[in-house]
Amino acid sequence: MVDSKGGFINDESAESSSTKSMDEWISRQKDSQPPLPLEHPDAPKCFDCGTAELDFRMYNWFKTRVCRSCRNKNPDKYSLLTKTECKEDYLLTDPELRDEELLPHVEKPNPHKTTYNNMMLYMRYQVEEYAFKKWGGPEGLDAEYEKRVAAKKKRKDKKFLDRLREMRRNTRAEIITRRSQDSGPHTHEWSEPVKNGNLINRRCMTCGMTTEELSFDI
Repeated sequence: MVDSKGGFINDESAESSSTKSMDEWISRQKDSQPPLPLEHPDAPKCFDCGTAELDFRMYNWFKTRVCRSCRNKNPDKYSLLTKTECKEDYLLTDPELRDEELLPHVEKPNPHKTTYNNMMLYMRYQVEEYAFKKWGGPEGLDAEYEKRVAAKKKRKDKKFLDRLREMRRNTRAEIITRRSQDSGPHTHEWSEPVKNGNLINRRCMTCGMTTEELSFDI
């Protein structure tokens, strides 16, 4: 679910709208001229069906030899990914995504606001090939993703516990302050001593203060 600030909408609806917007933008881009006549024996051919009638926008942007029909039939291979999707879903870095030789990309005006940076778009199969090589296949990518999720949860849990401890310390300090104001100077009520080697530890049952003393018993 996605918070639309006016209620929640289904992720699939948002994704469908985003895909439609991307397809509309691609369709508005002028097709390029083929590098060679289509009947030339060395003319580039579609990866999948072998036709020379390629989508030359994809060919010029990504060096991807695919016709429009095959691109539409295989969105899992030929759809375009945003930079954010590449970073979040495939765990790629900014330097990797800026490297044109490593991962070709095309820039698209940001649909949300014209003053924002342009969107950077990448070919899905190229991103997957690089990410799987980097992480050791889809299993390696999944393992790294789970590792990062666990590390993020651990940091979040630690931050929560630190805040909880701080709240407890503040609460205890407030209680001690109120008690001292109500009943005068605080008198410690020490627990039974706990011996630890040459050290003796005691803890005030009221305020939580601890002491540590050296034992000189022979």
